[in-house]
Amino acid sequence: MEYLDAQGCESANLNALLVKALEKSGEVTIENPHSMHNIGAGLEAKGKIIIKGSTGFYTGGFMEGPSITIDGNAGWYVGDNMMGGELLVTKNTGSNAGVYFYGGTMVIYGGTGSRVGYGMKGGTIIVCGSAGRWAGQMTLGGKLVLLGKTGKQIGESMYKGSIFVADPEAENNLGGNVFMDDITSEEAEELDTVFAKYRITAEAKKLRAIRPSLTGRHSYVLFKPELHPELAKK
Repeated sequence: MEYLDAQGCESANLNALLVKALEKSGEVTIENPHSMHNIGAGLEAKGKIIIKGSTGFYTGGFMEGPSITIDGNAGWYVGDNMMGGELLVTKNTGSNAGVYFYGGTMVIYGGTGSRVGYGMKGGTIIVCGSAGRWAGQMTLGGKLVLLGKTGKQIGESMYKGSIFVADPEAENNLGGNVFMDDITSEEAEELDTVFAKYRITAEAKKLRAIRPSLTGRHSYVLFKPELHPELAKK
């Protein structure tokens, strides 16, 4: 295990040291993060990272590979465009957690702000506490699991993917172009396996699924424009 003290360190320098430490031992503990922004952003190296304290914006953004545990809170855009690996937050996060999430697993053991999972395309995001409004808006794929209270407009304009909710009031908070459905046995079995792995006390069979509506959508017609590049020369 390697140890890095983030006190007085710039985020770019810290991330460079982090890569070297992961290459050396595969496990790193970061102390005194003091809500620093961009920790672990763009990391591709494999290994395990433990951050002892709260972080600022964009923690783990665009990362692909490592497992990061934030032993504290995380600011806005945690896991932004994340492509692989694990990102675990022991407390709460700000808004826009996991926006455009592409792959891997993020678990928020506390609550999160608005727009969690906005535009996510794959992977799994689990929120054990409450979630603000617009959760899963514009979802294109993946699984968003909300185990606490939910805000308004869940799944607004989602196209694909699944949102699973425990809140009995969630049906009153649905966004447009979505409907409430029963969870399938296959989905419940898969989620129970994930819950067991991350020590989450929940029963997947008690969840309900929010899915995109297949009717009532706008129609799009492809067209072939008439291009006249010669006119650009005049």
